[in-house]
Amino acid sequence: MSETAHRIPPPDGRREPLKANVFQRMADASCQLLALFPYHDAGAVVPCGAIFTGEPDDGEFGHFFHWNTVEELTVVYGASGAMLQTGQIFANQSLHGVNSFLRDPKDPGSYAVMTITQRQSDDERQHEAIIFRCKKCHEELVRFDYESTPRGVEGHDPAQWGGSADDEYPVFSTIWGSAEAAARLNDESVRTCGNCGQVNDEFPEPKWGWQRWVDQTRTANRSKAALRAAIEALGDAKKAVRA
Repeated sequence: MSETAHRIPPPDGRREPLKANVFQRMADASCQLLALFPYHDAGAVVPCGAIFTGEPDDGEFGHFFHWNTVEELTVVYGASGAMLQTGQIFANQSLHGVNSFLRDPKDPGSYAVMTITQRQSDDERQHEAIIFRCKKCHEELVRFDYESTPRGVEGHDPAQWGGSADDEYPVFSTIWGSAEAAARLNDESVRTCGNCGQVNDEFPEPKWGWQRWVDQTRTANRSKAALRAAIEALGDAKKAVRA
């Protein structure tokens, strides 16, 4: 082999090779944009799943914009009655709109399953923003800019969501940022457009499940820490008995 030929380096042991069935993972999912693998540190490729189904009684999913300093790629694994086609692949622009992509969100026969994949920054800081606009005049109501620099890069800040660098199950910053932005929008004074006076609807955050996932991740970390503390205490007690 030529010495100049490109070669993929061998695994470095940081990420155990894993596989996932996107349909099964999303059937069990607690939120949209669920990372399919537990790796979203520096340089990681992060495929995230999303699943939408038309709901006759409550088909409002809302609409917002997402801005990201790293590139994203969408792959549609299955869709019907949607603005996306099964098998469609496209690269998202840095600033892009997000909704259910269902033509009629109240049609129970409409659905979509997709992945949105981003490659985390290797060595530079990473930033994202969630933006909500007025439904009537499109004036910006909320723009929540946040630090999304991954673990392993200077600037990573888990303290913003109440986490720490030692968390075994790290919070995926995009989900936390989305939950935080939705909470800010859902104050009526914020939803009332200062430009045209339109009182915009609350964003149906529970349907996206972001805050639930963040809360559950926090609980998982706290519970694991409690288990470790109990094991250590039991070990200390055994040593004391032997002494």
